[in-house]
Amino acid sequence: MPRILIPTNFKYTIRTSDRSTNSPALELHNASQHSFVVHPMSDSIVRVVHQLPTINFPQKTNGGIDWETPAASHFEVTENNGVLVVETAALRIVLHIDGCPRLEWFSKLPKYSNKTPFLADSNSRAYAYDAASGGVMHYVEAENQLPVSEAEDGFAALLPGTLPLIHDERNEFVYGLGESRGSLLKTGKKFTMQGRDALAYDWEHGDPLYKLNPFYTVYNKKTNLWYGIFYNNLSDSTFDMGAEHDSLFGCFRVYQANCGPLDYYVILGDGTLPSIISAYAALVSPKPPPTSPYAFAASPTLPPLSQFGYLSSSLTLAALPHAQDAITSFLNTTRSHGFPVDGLYLSSGWCQHPTTGDRNYFVWNTQRYPSPSRFGEIVEAEMGVKVIVNVKPWLLEEHPEYGELDGTKGFVRAAEDAKGDSERESKGGAAVSWLWSRGFGEHKKGSYLDYSSKAGTQWWKEKVDEQILKNNLTGLWIDNNEISGLKDDEERFQGELGMFAAQGVENNVEQRMGWRGGAIRVGSVGKAIQTMGMARATYEALLTAHPNSRPVIISRSGVPGIQAYAHGTWSGDNSTTWKALKWGTKMTLSVGMSFGPGLYGHDIGGFAGKHHPSPELLVRWCQNGAWHSRFTVHSWKEVSTTLYMYNDVPGITDILRKVLAFRYRLVPTFYSLYVMEYHRRGWPLLKPILWHHSCDPVTLHLDEEFIFGSHVLVACATEKGVTNRPVYLPSSSNNGEDGLHWCELDTGKWHAGEGKFVVLDAPLERTPVLVRAGGIIVLGGPCEKNVYDGVHQRTALIFPSPATSSKSAKPDTKRSGMSGSFTLIEDDGRTNDHTDKGVYTELELTFAVVDGGNGEEVIEVDCAVVKGGYKLPYDAIWFELPLGDEREVRAAKGKIETKRAADGRPRGVALSIKL
Repeated sequence: MPRILIPTNFKYTIRTSDRSTNSPALELHNASQHSFVVHPMSDSIVRVVHQLPTINFPQKTNGGIDWETPAASHFEVTENNGVLVVETAALRIVLHIDGCPRLEWFSKLPKYSNKTPFLADSNSRAYAYDAASGGVMHYVEAENQLPVSEAEDGFAALLPGTLPLIHDERNEFVYGLGESRGSLLKTGKKFTMQGRDALAYDWEHGDPLYKLNPFYTVYNKKTNLWYGIFYNNLSDSTFDMGAEHDSLFGCFRVYQANCGPLDYYVILGDGTLPSIISAYAALVSPKPPPTSPYAFAASPTLPPLSQFGYLSSSLTLAALPHAQDAITSFLNTTRSHGFPVDGLYLSSGWCQHPTTGDRNYFVWNTQRYPSPSRFGEIVEAEMGVKVIVNVKPWLLEEHPEYGELDGTKGFVRAAEDAKGDSERESKGGAAVSWLWSRGFGEHKKGSYLDYSSKAGTQWWKEKVDEQILKNNLTGLWIDNNEISGLKDDEERFQGELGMFAAQGVENNVEQRMGWRGGAIRVGSVGKAIQTMGMARATYEALLTAHPNSRPVIISRSGVPGIQAYAHGTWSGDNSTTWKALKWGTKMTLSVGMSFGPGLYGHDIGGFAGKHHPSPELLVRWCQNGAWHSRFTVHSWKEVSTTLYMYNDVPGITDILRKVLAFRYRLVPTFYSLYVMEYHRRGWPLLKPILWHHSCDPVTLHLDEEFIFGSHVLVACATEKGVTNRPVYLPSSSNNGEDGLHWCELDTGKWHAGEGKFVVLDAPLERTPVLVRAGGIIVLGGPCEKNVYDGVHQRTALIFPSPATSSKSAKPDTKRSGMSGSFTLIEDDGRTNDHTDKGVYTELELTFAVVDGGNGEEVIEVDCAVVKGGYKLPYDAIWFELPLGDEREVRAAKGKIETKRAADGRPRGVALSIKL
């Protein structure tokens, strides 16, 4: 029974601009006990809440909403003839109350000031709700989607022979929603936010998937303005980004959640995409402790350096009859073929019952693993490989400790009307669910742990310590944590513990979610709140046992804020298909534009499917994965997918060996980007081309290639049998640079960025990679065993703008890319000294093209020590030019050593580093 927010007899309260209280700035009430609030959090972030009458509609909040203390430098609320206006330094928000409340949002930013609202609620029905269930809706106006060309397919007109080209009249482009199906561009599509165990899903049409991230951004091509909307709700929901058209109400986008209140944030930032992602990241991340060196940090800790290496895995390997010996043999074989390896994901075969085959978590199968502690010693201490153990958030009824935990109320509680129903309620009052037990489609009865209960959390922490950590193993792979098996919205969480932070500890995320203890319906807060609780409990267990070791936690499911406790995630149980490879990049970029966990990738080679990846597919997948922040080969096949499985096919293993060797040498760049961009700003390591080049409208739909960092354009071959790759080269960037030039990484050949496609060779052994002039890539040393082998060597590949062909008295120093810089972060890669004590070194590597006299260009390089808290394992950094660049390289200051090419010409210099 959908209704709109009834406008009868609105009464409103206007707060002054006094920022000493956390009361809402503008609050409206009506005779039906609805409330409507507009509350500036800062100059460019404003919260809006439609609260239903709680007596009729139980909602997620338990005792009311915690309002953030306004951080706006100044805000004012005025009233004129029934129209209310809220103003900050950056925003002007007009609230019409002559019908259903309707907001119009105007930018006051000097660069983006416009008389037209950048966001407007739909007329007449913006704030609707379901009178039967208490579900809430939010309708906003969307760009007119009527066709403007006979060649259009939805919103895109096709450019024959190339990629889709956005029609000139299209101005509104929607992105985000985290790990969601389909292309990067979400305009005109519909999505379900509801965590599911989505084995072998369809990348183009599959919905829903594993994670919930109810945040999206909108770009207006005409005004060049970005803004974001975050819906602060983890209950099941849907997003319609213009899929539905209605001649009565026009074009719109709509968000609908199964439970209220409707609670959302509009984020303007400074009008640019990076600023919006940073603001959203800060909103969903815990506040850094006072000892933190950062004003913002994505997480309290950093991932260990090992997590940027090759992380091996196989469901079959962990379940072999003599798995303990088989795993050590596999790791030795991997290295004997020339592949370094840093991690092993131990699939759930470690805890399978010897007779039934069912998984009983934290109960070792000692037939397969006779001595778990010795297993940990061999793999972790002796081989230098981190083991990350698969665990799930439930116990089957047959688990030997099910009854004990049931008696302590450590499970999610059954619904009130389930009393005495053995299909729904255990003897101890727990909710009974169908849970995965052994193979595909096989399930048995059991119960989910309640991580908001003291008993459930304490049991979990004890088992992590006793069965994992005390067996000399490092990390946890928290899996199947969508909690999708809960049957009934009336089942209960106990609410004894906070889910985002320990109870009693001030935390902006906990306050924002409205969780403040006390039993609460699953349906009112959402199943996914337990996803966060599981991650937090695991994190606390690891830090309690080893307070100065960086925790290793990867989570399959995720919600906003999960990155605080789980550094890594992946796209779940994909399939061994070319489509999975091709569409995986689109998903990577969508996750990055939504502030997902910073270590992200896909199961290389494909997880599900009776067949193995062909040699060609395996090579192409590894080439793509080599640029992702998480590199994992994982499969569920009778014979595991390995990097050496095609030794009998000429050339394949050699190609893969070179791919992995280069990925390992890239680790210093990966790690520095992770710290500087993701950890400190919330930005992804892999970005869509539009991140730096949205000024070129063609880039708005490009999602099969990506920018690594800021200057490296990677265009992997992802289709069977291709030997070349069309690559679009923008001519300008969002920072105002024009006349861009792009250099092929492996050949040194330069291309002028002319806003056109160029076709690059892509034989099986090659990935087309171009570096924009001004870029720097830092490489480590070769690695044979693991990532720490390469820490003693650093080489900076520099890409100054190519020399002009004319010889003049003075070089043209106005070309783009005439200078460049890169911030290199170094620390021990193992302990928490970086985040807890500020023990790290930060180096600023720079180059500049200068006049060397006689019309010759010279490249000056420098290395400044920004912070020198960590003793470097090397004493110099080499700077090298691209292949074929014969210009002289010299130090801006200090003593240097020259490196010469085979023909005797100088190609680079080494700078000494003194801390």
